[in-house]
Amino acid sequence: MLTKSNVSGFTLIPVLFVLTLFLLLSALSVSVILAGSSVYEKISADMDENYERRVSFSYLATKIRQNDKTGSISAEQKYGADMIAIKENEFETTYIYYFDGYIREIFVDTGTVFELDWGEGIIKAGGFDFAFDQNKNAIEMKLTDSRGGSQTTKVYLRSS
Repeated sequence: MLTKSNVSGFTLIPVLFVLTLFLLLSALSVSVILAGSSVYEKISADMDENYERRVSFSYLATKIRQNDKTGSISAEQKYGADMIAIKENEFETTYIYYFDGYIREIFVDTGTVFELDWGEGIIKAGGFDFAFDQNKNAIEMKLTDSRGGSQTTKVYLRSS
């Protein structure tokens, strides 16, 4: 026979306490996961932009170094854009310039008239500036990404 002394039962207060504690821990876990995912997305986006800038500079520096011969690399202004002119030989020239959100490259016969949008968009960017430093025989390039971050590099020419 069951008596009051040997029957154990649940009361409402311990059950509510356990459920409240479980819900609180669940909410905290979800908020930590959401905060971590937003941090991960930002880090991932920063890494992607940094990678794009490094690859862009590497491409441009390699292009310049491949053609580093006396008198083959110069700065020109054509069609309202500043350009790095790389004379591949006496008949062909590669122009690197910024137009319409891209650093563009076009390979043409020397003296050919072309439109700025004909160049192949090699790098999406917010801006591209360069300057020749005659004293150090170098080209300083500044690349601005689409979010406004910028990075600068120098390519030293070995030819005079």
